[in-house]
Amino acid sequence: MKIKIQWKFTLATLALATFSLVLMWGLGFWVQGLGMTILITMIIIFLMARITSYFLVRDLMQPIHRMMEIALKLSRGEFGERVEIKTRNETAELAAIFNQMTQELETKISTLSEEQAQLTAILSSMLEGVMVLDGRGNILLVNTAFEHMFHLNGRNAVGRPAVEVLRHYPLIELIKTVLDIRTSQSQEVVIQAGQERSFQVQVSVAPNSRDQEVYAVLVFHDITEIKRLERVRKDFVANVSHELRTPLTSIKGYIEALLDGAKDDPKQCLEFLQILQRHTDRLNNLIADLLALSQIESGQYQWKREVVKVQDLIERATSMLRSIAERKKQIISVMMATDVGPVVGDGEKLTQVMINLLDNAIKYTPDHGKIILETKQAGNTIEIAISDTGIGIPKKDLSRIFERFYRVDQARSRELGGTGLGLSIVKHIIEAHGGRVSVESELGKGSRFVLTLPKQ
Repeated sequence: MKIKIQWKFTLATLALATFSLVLMWGLGFWVQGLGMTILITMIIIFLMARITSYFLVRDLMQPIHRMMEIALKLSRGEFGERVEIKTRNETAELAAIFNQMTQELETKISTLSEEQAQLTAILSSMLEGVMVLDGRGNILLVNTAFEHMFHLNGRNAVGRPAVEVLRHYPLIELIKTVLDIRTSQSQEVVIQAGQERSFQVQVSVAPNSRDQEVYAVLVFHDITEIKRLERVRKDFVANVSHELRTPLTSIKGYIEALLDGAKDDPKQCLEFLQILQRHTDRLNNLIADLLALSQIESGQYQWKREVVKVQDLIERATSMLRSIAERKKQIISVMMATDVGPVVGDGEKLTQVMINLLDNAIKYTPDHGKIILETKQAGNTIEIAISDTGIGIPKKDLSRIFERFYRVDQARSRELGGTGLGLSIVKHIIEAHGGRVSVESELGKGSRFVLTLPKQ
C-alpha cells in the first residue's frame, strides 16, 4: 500500500513536470534564444519536484503504514504498540486519535477478559449445575457441574436447542412455560442420567438489553442425597415403631393373660414370665443399640486412642461366645498370622465389632458348622476375616446388609433375637477408625466378613 501511494505521488509530480516542460518547450519556439535556458530550468524544476514529493510522501506514509501494522496486530489480539508522532500535521492528529482508540480498546478488552475469567471461575467452582438459554431456547452457556450431571460435553451443547440436549419432557415444558410467561419458576424433577437423580430446578428470566427477548437461567440443585436421607429417616421411624410395637404388643398380651388367671397356674405363669423376660431383653438390646448408633452418628461419642492387640480382640470375643457355639456343636478356628501388629483405637468398641460379627456367624450357621477367624497384614493395613458355613446372604441383599434394621429374613432374625442394628453399628465403628468393612457371601454356602484397619 505504501509503495502504491508513493508511485501515485511520483507519477502526479512527473506528469506536472512533463506538462510544464512541454509548455515551456513550445514557448521556446516563440522566444528565440531562451530555449536552452528554459530546458535547463524545467529539468531543475522536475528534479526538485521529485525530491520534494519523495519527502512529502515519506512523512505522510510512515505513520499511516505504522497504523496499518498496529491495526493488523490488534486484529490478532496483540496490544501494547503505539504510533510514534514526529510531526504536527493532520497525519499526526490521526495518529494521536488512533493511539487513543488503541488504548481504550485494550482497556475494554482487558476488562472483558477479567470479567470472563471471573465468571468462568465462579461457574466452574459451583456445585450446582447452571445452564443459560436465549429467548428461543438455544443453549448459550453451561458450567462444568451441569456437564457432569447430564454426562454432556459443553462445547457440543452450546448453540443447540435445549430440547435436543436435555430430552426430558417435564424440564422442557418448564423452560417453555418460563419463556412464554417470563416469570421465574421452580420445580423438582427426576432425571435418569446413568442413575436416577433428583434435582430442584430454579428457572429465572433476565432481560436482554439488545432486544425485547429474555435470557433463561436454570440452576440445578442436586437433592438426590437429601431425598435418600429423607427416605432413610422415614424408613427408620417406621422400623423403630415396628420393632418397638411387636414386643410391646406381646408383653401387653401376656400381662393381660396373667391378670386373667394364668398367674394362678405355676407352670403357665413361669412360661409367660420367661416370654416376658425375653421380650424385655429384646427391647433393652434395641434401645441400647439405638443409643449407641445415635452417639456414633452424632459425633458425641468420645473415642479412645489406645494400642490394641488384634489377638486380644479375638480372644475376648471367642471367650464370650464359645459356649454358645459349643451348644450348637460348632467349631471356632482362629488362624493368626505371626506378623500382625497392633492397631490404635477404642478397644471396647472394636471388641463390640468382633462380638457382633462372631455372634451373627454363630446364629446363622447350622449345628455342626464351622467358623474361622483369620488375620493378616497387607501393607499398612491389617485384615480380620470372619468366615462361616452358614445359610449365606442372597446377592441382591449384599449392598444393603449394613443398613439399619435391614434383615434378609426378618422372621428368622427376630426369632434369633436380632435388633437389625448390629451390622450398621459395626460399619460405623470401623469407619470411625479409618477402616472399612466388606462382605462376600453365597446363598447356602456361608458368608465372609472382612475388617480392614490401619496398623499402628
